[in-house]
Amino acid sequence: MKRLAISLVILALLAGFAFWWFSDTQVLKRRTQSLLTTLTLDSGKGKVGRQMGAYSLNSLLASQVKLDTPTIKEANGSFQRDELESAYSWLCNQAKETRFELKKIRSVTVTGDQATVELTLVGLVVLPQYRPVDGTFDVTYEWQKEKDDWRLTSASWTQVP
Repeated sequence: MKRLAISLVILALLAGFAFWWFSDTQVLKRRTQSLLTTLTLDSGKGKVGRQMGAYSLNSLLASQVKLDTPTIKEANGSFQRDELESAYSWLCNQAKETRFELKKIRSVTVTGDQATVELTLVGLVVLPQYRPVDGTFDVTYEWQKEKDDWRLTSASWTQVP
């Protein structure tokens, strides 16, 4: 009888963990972190190793993504996924280093197949001539649930003074 009770408690704990782990909120937090990790390019990593991130990026982006950033005027607007993959490839070849460190997820709001993740991060992009991104930013990501998973549809950044 004791073994049955222990087994039921363990099963209940595992079910609770699985429910939590696969909840939309937790999936969105992991996908947000995955995006930041993909966009982080270490200075000592070779170009081929950096380019491998394009596969991760492809699985995170919707077919059309709207960007709004105060630091790079050319990066504002609505872009096709392949345009963003091309920009990522250019960044892999040009950047000395990029770093996107999540400081805090302020909120995750899920409404049906739409979600908003608000976060604060520290960003750094070092290009040969200048640093277009350097500082702390409040970021809002808009996600759309598609047949395979959540995909990023919009990213909006504002620099924190």
